[in-house]
Order: sequence, then structure tokens, then C-alpha cells
Amino acid sequence: MTSETIVPLSWYQRLTVRSLLAKSLSDRRIMTLLVGVGVGMMSLLVTAMYPSLESSLADLDLGQGMTDFLGGASLGTPEGWLSAETWSIVAPIAIVALALIDGARSIASEEEDRSIGLLAANPVGRLRILSDKSIAICVHVLVAAGIIGVLSWLAVLIVGLDMNASRIWASTLHLAFLGLMFAGATALVSAVVGKRSTVMLIVGGVAGVAYIVATMLPLFEGVADWARISPWYYYWGDNPMIHGVNWVYIGIMAAITAALFSITGYLLTKRDLPG
Repeated sequence: MTSETIVPLSWYQRLTVRSLLAKSLSDRRIMTLLVGVGVGMMSLLVTAMYPSLESSLADLDLGQGMTDFLGGASLGTPEGWLSAETWSIVAPIAIVALALIDGARSIASEEEDRSIGLLAANPVGRLRILSDKSIAICVHVLVAAGIIGVLSWLAVLIVGLDMNASRIWASTLHLAFLGLMFAGATALVSAVVGKRSTVMLIVGGVAGVAYIVATMLPLFEGVADWARISPWYYYWGDNPMIHGVNWVYIGIMAAITAALFSITGYLLTKRDLPG
């Protein structure tokens, strides 16, 4: 091979080759931006629609059930409109999907491709592999949620909605911790199962059931309190678009996230790895 055939690497390429964390951060960066910008732009468009629909929405009575579904917000208010059109369904599903896909590809695919054993044979060690990949997944979730929050906040300012813009940041914080919880869940299932499609099926199913439990059970008086068993409840159970940040719920989501990643680390050190 002649020197003319050697392609020099940029500083960024050299960094991603040498550092597992940098490589993990580089992976799925495009997907992270697409999720953040895509949902953020949708939020911007939804916000821009509200002034022309405000009078119609004010006269619209969807019943107590829908009001409860929106966390106590009326669809005729900016908070209720944004809750219904972006923050109660679209944004959380997008963030959970990002955490699920990113986590399964980052951790489970290493086992499925039988490359995690080779990585662990190097001086980095199993916990270092898990920590670097987990940090990257969490950063992706935080970046995507942050982009959604910034674009939604700008939309409120540009359109001039009569609402407290800090509610956008409260919803963004809850959204980020929801994503972190499911990132932890994906890491845990990946460490146990080690097959990407199975991980996505299991965690996706759990996310779907958790969403139904958190949003449907509060509509029925006798079983409303059982909604608290769902991790999704701590995202929207006390609608942050209306009430601001619920720090107790944030603490619960943070504790669940830490527990999931801790259990993942323990299991990963006890298992025989393929490759």
C-alpha cells in the first residue's frame, strides 16, 4: 500500500476510533437530531395553529373524561391544546422510541453480533463498556428532549400565547426523565436477553402497557390509584404543563433510572459474554 492510498483521519474521526464513549455518542446522532427537530417543528406548527382555533376550542366540550386524560387541562387553553397535540402522546412516544432503539442497538446488538466479548477482553472492562454506552444513550435522550423544549419554547414566544413559558421547561424535564427511565429499562433487558429484536419487543410492549395503565386507569374511580404502578404516570400524572415540575415525581423517575442501570451493571458482570 502506497502512502497515496492512506486517507488521513480528522481529529473527530481519530477521537471516535480511540474512545468508546465518543464512538457511542457519534452513533445515532442523526436519529437524535431527527427526533428532536421533527417533534419540535411539529410543536411549533401546532402552537401556530392555536390562535386561529382558540374561539372554536373554547366552545368545545369534550367531557370530563377527556379533561382528565389531558391532566386537568381544557382543550380551549394553550396548555390543554399543547398537552393534547404534542406533550401527552407525540413527544413521549418519540423520546421512548429513541431510548429503545438507541439502547437496543448500542448494547443488545453487541451481544447479538458477538462483539461485546471482544470489547470486554480489552482493558476497558465490562462496566466501562456499559457506562460509556449508557452515558451516550442518556445524552442522546437529553439532547432530543432539549431540542423539543427549545423549539416549543420559541414557538410560544413567537406566537405570543398567553401562558407561562416555564411550563414548557417543566414538561421538557419530565420528558427527559421519562426517556432516561426507558433507556435504563432497555439496558437491563439487553443485558438479560442480548438480542436486539427481542429487547425492542419486550420494552416496547412494556411501554405500551404502561402508557395504557397511566392514562386509562385514572378515568375509572375504583382503580384510579393503580395508575401509580406505571412509570409513565410520573411523567404526566400531574400534568407539568399545568402544575409545573413535580419534584417528587422527578425523584421517583431518577431513582428508577439509577436502579435499572445499577442492576444492569451487576448482571453484566456475572454473565458469560459471547464472542
